Amino acid sequence: MSTQTYQRNYDVIVIGGGVLGAFHAYFAMQRGWKTLLIERDIFPQQASVRNFGLIIPSAMPPGIWRDRALASCDIYEELTSQLGVPLRQVGTQYLAHTAAEAQFLKQMSVAMQDSPCPAEFLNAEETINSSCCLNPEFCSGSLYFPQDLQLDPDQFFRELINWIACTSDCDYLPKTTAVSVRERSSHCQVKTADGRAFHAEHVIVCSGADLQTLFPEEYIERNVQYCKLQMLKISNPENRTLGTSIASPIALTRYPSFLNTQFLQGITLDAPAAELQEHGIQIWMTQNQHNEFILGDSHAYSVDPPTERMSAEVEELIINYARKMFVKLDFQVTDRWCGIYTEEKAAGLFHKQLGERIQLLTGIGGKGMTTGPGLAKENIGQLSL
Repeated sequence: MSTQTYQRNYDVIVIGGGVLGAFHAYFAMQRGWKTLLIERDIFPQQASVRNFGLIIPSAMPPGIWRDRALASCDIYEELTSQLGVPLRQVGTQYLAHTAAEAQFLKQMSVAMQDSPCPAEFLNAEETINSSCCLNPEFCSGSLYFPQDLQLDPDQFFRELINWIACTSDCDYLPKTTAVSVRERSSHCQVKTADGRAFHAEHVIVCSGADLQTLFPEEYIERNVQYCKLQMLKISNPENRTLGTSIASPIALTRYPSFLNTQFLQGITLDAPAAELQEHGIQIWMTQNQHNEFILGDSHAYSVDPPTERMSAEVEELIINYARKMFVKLDFQVTDRWCGIYTEEKAAGLFHKQLGERIQLLTGIGGKGMTTGPGLAKENIGQLSL
């Protein structure tokens, strides 16, 4: 990590080292701009690194968000190759439980034949044969997206930030909290809690927590909320191989790509049970590069910053639903954690320009890993010094 003395003047200052902040700093640096990335922890600690590491254009509807997701795939492929971080094309399999869900997925596969994000419908038998532990009594079919990707987010962002910080065009300032951002006549000033002041032509604030501290009125005005997700790791004593990332049928009633397709088909699939909806539970089962099973997750929304206390009730609901989907697993929990991110309720992104030099950009919700790199490249590309 960079240890040089920090200068006072930069072209761009980025506040927040999560997925949006790290990639904004990366693309600003790529344009040859002297950049400062400020992060309140040593490395980002919340949802940017506490997630499945899935990059899933399959969950994004056609249009700008899917375009950003596909662009992000290209960016990850280039960067992981440079950083030596494994990027796996594991694909995603969305399960159907009812006959109506299977028919919907079959029709969706036909509609996506010429899509840049192609999918293949698998009948019940093909679905069961595709994985080590799917329950034959649960699965009536699935939709498989072979191009979806997965990486270890914690490893990736540590390597990316270390690499960024070792270049001549970017300084990384960890364990530092920005306490004020002000626009002057010809520059912006950023003050930190330790009394330092930095100046730049542009400041981009990409941290939900810092946004509420720095610009509370804008935070309230744009209807941003917090979301806490809960995840677990379960044992794999027989070293089984899942084969692909697997999503429950709840995804068909949650993700925009499926909701848009239902609207176009003029159908509405049955909603999940009330207790699952109450806790925002959507079941994923994935495997990391160590062949460990990762299971989750839930979504608890609040206006105020949530605690990291985890719910035994939510964990039980996740495991009980997963037991319906999978067999030959003991569901012994070996680790558990939560992640917190911000989400703009209506637009799916908080992006506001203050004056000519300050941008507030956060609230991307649970699609940060999938679309954040593409969004950051697009946004920096529109910036001029």
